[in-house]
Order: sequence, then structure tokens, then C-alpha cells
Amino acid sequence: MIVKGVVEPWLARDEGKRERYCDDLYFWEGWESFRAVCGDEPAEGALRRVTFLLVKPEAVVGRRVAVILEFLREHEFKVVGTWPVRMGRHQVRALWGYQLNAVPIAHVRALEMLVGSGELFLVGVGHQAVDEGGSAAELLAERKSPSVGVAGEGAGGDSLRDRLGCPTLMINFVHAPDEPADVLRELAVLCDARMQRRIMASLVAAGGWGEARAGAAERAAAALMTSRYAGCPAHDLDVAASLRRMRLGERADGGLPELARAAIELGSVPPEDALEVVAALEGATMLPRWDRVVTAAYLVDGLRTGRQPLVGPPRE
Repeated sequence: MIVKGVVEPWLARDEGKRERYCDDLYFWEGWESFRAVCGDEPAEGALRRVTFLLVKPEAVVGRRVAVILEFLREHEFKVVGTWPVRMGRHQVRALWGYQLNAVPIAHVRALEMLVGSGELFLVGVGHQAVDEGGSAAELLAERKSPSVGVAGEGAGGDSLRDRLGCPTLMINFVHAPDEPADVLRELAVLCDARMQRRIMASLVAAGGWGEARAGAAERAAAALMTSRYAGCPAHDLDVAASLRRMRLGERADGGLPELARAAIELGSVPPEDALEVVAALEGATMLPRWDRVVTAAYLVDGLRTGRQPLVGPPRE
């Protein structure tokens, strides 16, 4: 039984996070969805065993769906269901707001370009072999690994993002909640109340699923996500290749201001010019979308405000 207005330690280990979430409307809405499914005294164990993976648009355009599902299977995460979602600027700032204070607005705008470039897929998963006191959310967050700091950093490991080959901090293909409290909060950011309850009910009910049903859910997830390949040309997501194509395209079509042309030529941008350059890339619709997205993500990769994240490290 949760004490009214108190976020208990099993939901979030960090005291600072628990204090912030005490006043977080999204967390409490997610909690109410969980309570509606489980009753007035929700079972702690039910939430510990479930989480989700948010598959971002670059995973579709970069054709990474099979790698993601294979990784989940290898690490004994059972797929429960898959739901398409869309994110606009308000969802971006709500989902990652406790970390985005540590990066400048240019980074935020580039992130909005990225997640606004297509559908995302909320893949609900369960894991039965959770250590005492642990959770499926923590296990998946650990297996996923944090975003790379710069292109290529951390390569050679066997985390999900290592396998996916993230070219920048931002282009990292997947996001996952860190703890049970984040599962509740982020589900409320991404979904309306009705969808929250439907997804939570599916997650909680999946505790009794057998291998056959979980296998069918995984195949359905693969079919749904890969069905988008037909309407979405593949992109290499390669920084050097994208910059090269941007240079050639700009010389042919023009239209970018001098600051943006210089940033593309140099492959870098002064912090004071970053927002203007990202804004120019947003509006340069005569150039290929994903070349612009990759370029913007790369140019803002190392920019920081100097402030500490409000909760934990920045994780896009």
C-alpha cells in the first residue's frame, strides 16, 4: 500500500527523484492507471516484473528492429504488446525534462526533429527472473546502457546500444524507463488515460503467459514495426556520409544561411550559433529529412549548459 503523496523507495531508489516525483502529475496519473488495473492495493511484484522499450524513428529508418527484438529475446525479456505512439515538442520536454536542463535549447530542438520524424513504438515487456529488490525496468535500463557520449564511444560492448551502433548521443534508437516509477510516469507522458490502462492491464496480465503466447506477441511486434519499412526509405545514419550529402545538396539547391553552410562544411558549430543552425536545418525541406536530422544531432552532440540534470544523467 502506497502512502498518499509519498513515492516509496521500491518505486525509485534515489531520494531526490522521489521528492520531485511527489509533485509530478504524470507520475501520479500513471500510478492511478496502475491502481485502476490492480485495485486499491496494487501488487508491488506486478510492477517490478514489467517495463517497456520505446523504439524511436531512427530504428525504423535504420532497419534495426530485428536486432532490438533479438536482444530482448536473448536477455529473457518477453514481449507483451506493441503500441505505436507519436511525440511532439511537449511530450519530448515532459519525457526528458528532468535531464534536458543540462543541454541547450539547440539540443532540445534537434531532439524534437528526430522524434518528430516518424512513429515510435512502445514495446511492453516482462521479465520473471528479477532479483529480490530489483525490477525489470532497472534490468532493461542496465542492458540497454546509457547513450554514448560521442560517436563511437563505448563501442565493443554487448549492451543493446552497442549492438545497434549509435552514431551520436541522440541517435541511440531506443529509450527505456530507469525504474518502476519511471514506467508509470513515462507511460502517462506518452499515452492518454484510456491507453495507459489498456497497456498496464496487458503488462500485468502477461505474468502468467507461456512461451507460445509470448512468441506470438514478439512476432506481432516484428510485423507491426517492419511494416513501416515500405513507406520509409532506409537511411545509413552515417555522420560523414550525411554531411557529404548535405554539402552536395546545398551546393545544388542553396537556401541555407551562411552559418548553417559553414557548420556543415566544418562539421562543427560554435555554441552561440547552434540554435540558429538547427532552426535552419529544421526549415531546409529541400534537403533530405534524415540527412538534416543526422547533421543536427551530430552538431549539438557535445553541447551542455553547465547545469547538472535535475534527475540522474541525461538519457535521450
